[in-house]
Amino acid sequence: MELLFIDESGDDGLAEGSSEFYILSGVAVEDIFWKETYWKLRTFREKVTQKFGLLKVELKGEEIFQHEGALFNSGLVPYDQQWICERLVELIADELKVECFISSKSKTSFRHRHTIPMLNPAKIFRQEIWSEYLSSYERYLMDKTEKLGHPQTGMIFYDKNHEKYVRSFVRRFTRKFDVKSPFLGAGLIEDVVFYDSRASLFIQLADFLSSFSLRKVRGKSRKDAFVITREMIDKLQSKVGAFVEE
Repeated sequence: MELLFIDESGDDGLAEGSSEFYILSGVAVEDIFWKETYWKLRTFREKVTQKFGLLKVELKGEEIFQHEGALFNSGLVPYDQQWICERLVELIADELKVECFISSKSKTSFRHRHTIPMLNPAKIFRQEIWSEYLSSYERYLMDKTEKLGHPQTGMIFYDKNHEKYVRSFVRRFTRKFDVKSPFLGAGLIEDVVFYDSRASLFIQLADFLSSFSLRKVRGKSRKDAFVITREMIDKLQSKVGAFVEE
């Protein structure tokens, strides 16, 4: 079974002043590799705290890119933050037994496709990206099922701040059951499990991927301490099982 930890970047609102892009990013780890992956992430975090004399660090994107959170009052300079980002990309690409699933949706493109007034455009926008994202991940599970010859399943873990609507999306997939399928039970299972991101290194890693992906499609923010390089993008791309970009 796989555990897929998802986080977001940007916002899913359509009001003036909202972000241009909304990103969903997920890190999938097979249950048999969970403990190994956890300890590699924890060791990396300890290495960062020791190297820079920090008490605690969350591996969250905005903190790394914009000197926020635990990094705000530290003595880190932009080169140090870039070093953390580069090492984290290398860890994901070269060491962690994970797959990354990323979806990016442009609000401008959405508005161009939906020119007829809608009753609740923000809800439709949210439904589109979540449906596309979960469909992409479930196709990956089904392809893996056919390749290995036995059912592959996945559970979703997500930040607890958006419990209500995310659960309804996930249930559309977990409540399906095709009795004619040669691989009964393959695909998403169970309800989504909600986490406080501060308590989960895996949610923090998904958060980092979302922040990184946002800068891939949008470019550097004026608050960012450094620019992600082409080398970092290419290296991380090697671990992306699916990237849906609009």
